[in-house]
Amino acid sequence: MGTGTGAGISTGTGAGTGAHAERKAAWAVGGSFFAGVLMLVAGAVDILQGIAAVRGNAVFNAVTGYAYTFNLGAWGWIHIALGILIALTGLAILMRVPMARYIGIGVAMIFLVAQFMYLPYAPIWAIVGMALAAFVIWALATDRGASWAGNRY
Repeated sequence: MGTGTGAGISTGTGAGTGAHAERKAAWAVGGSFFAGVLMLVAGAVDILQGIAAVRGNAVFNAVTGYAYTFNLGAWGWIHIALGILIALTGLAILMRVPMARYIGIGVAMIFLVAQFMYLPYAPIWAIVGMALAAFVIWALATDRGASWAGNRY
């Protein structure tokens, strides 16, 4: 009921400074690393998706009467630009650039909205993209800075 007397023995008292807090922080740091990798992959796939749209590939649904209708070529260029931005931000996150975490959250928010607007054109990828963006936002927002303080992933 007091403090532990043995080497490394803890009685569980304290305010989140024990092994549980370390495991929780390690999960968030691992999540940030995984978010960076996901951003690289999502950026590459978004670039490929954009190229297919610019070329007028027949794999996309024909959409009429949709509130956010753009020319398929315009959507392609939007996805190419966004894919490049996402991939570069993911690379910056992996390189532990301090501002990359905040930029990553913003870019992931834009990516989530773009995927929502793109839903009628490629519904399965749009839903997967929205889920990836939500995970990236969560992972980057829950990282309390441990990965940016020089700690290893």
